[in-house]
Amino acid sequence: MTLPKNRQRFEELLTRWIGIEEKTIETADDLMGQSKNPMLKAIIDLLKRDSEKHKHTLEAIQHSLDHAVTFTTDDMRVVDTFIEKHALIEKNAVETARQALEMSSLPIPRFLLENLLIDEKKHDAYMDELNELKLQMAKTTQ
Repeated sequence: MTLPKNRQRFEELLTRWIGIEEKTIETADDLMGQSKNPMLKAIIDLLKRDSEKHKHTLEAIQHSLDHAVTFTTDDMRVVDTFIEKHALIEKNAVETARQALEMSSLPIPRFLLENLLIDEKKHDAYMDELNELKLQMAKTTQ
């Protein structure tokens, strides 16, 4: 993204997207107060937290536009440690989630468990991608 015109458009898109996520968070807060159903609240909260995560990620991207993003040697060690510890902690998470899903027959718990299983699989993929990113960053810092 070297052209100023492209950067400006990119920044506008990020800002618009953050606004969308903020509206979702606000709407979720409003709607959760209107229900006493714990399962409905859990579903709405799941979406709210995803929007909070998206907003945080988009803000980090915005911040990175004006700051050089590098990984120091210490950062590389932190990434390695995180990947290693995450693998140990969540070693059986996907299989546990699969087993729980197989045992559930009620629609709402199944819906929630299916989404948790998707998230656990994403975590595994993130660790692979984070390791690849670390390798790319290592090439640029040498």
